[in-house]
Amino acid sequence: MVPEVPAHPGRTLARVARQVELAVATVDLTLSQYRVLGILGEGREAASALAQKLAVSRPSVTGVVDGLVARGLVRRDPGGSDRRRIDVDLTEAGRLLLEQADAAVGERMERIRELLGELPG
Repeated sequence: MVPEVPAHPGRTLARVARQVELAVATVDLTLSQYRVLGILGEGREAASALAQKLAVSRPSVTGVVDGLVARGLVRRDPGGSDRRRIDVDLTEAGRLLLEQADAAVGERMERIRELLGELPG
């Protein structure tokens, strides 16, 4: 019998990310949208800072934010004295959807934990 080799951590994290993606889809979000909402749930951000935190290009963030603005989940605000700066913030609808998405992810993770507990070992 060949000993079972543990999965590489990167592959394990990719599988977990897929489970998060499936969970947020139940509230009509993509993983990218959920990531943006999650960061904005901690407070408003300049678009450039949002791109940096997500480790993606500004055009990539712009596309995701455009879709969230169109759905009324986030808003763009002028950044104070710097007229070039645009801040992005959650709307109340965005805050509520983020809570629903977090709950869906929590439920899915709990179910996985329960299934793992049922494995013989």
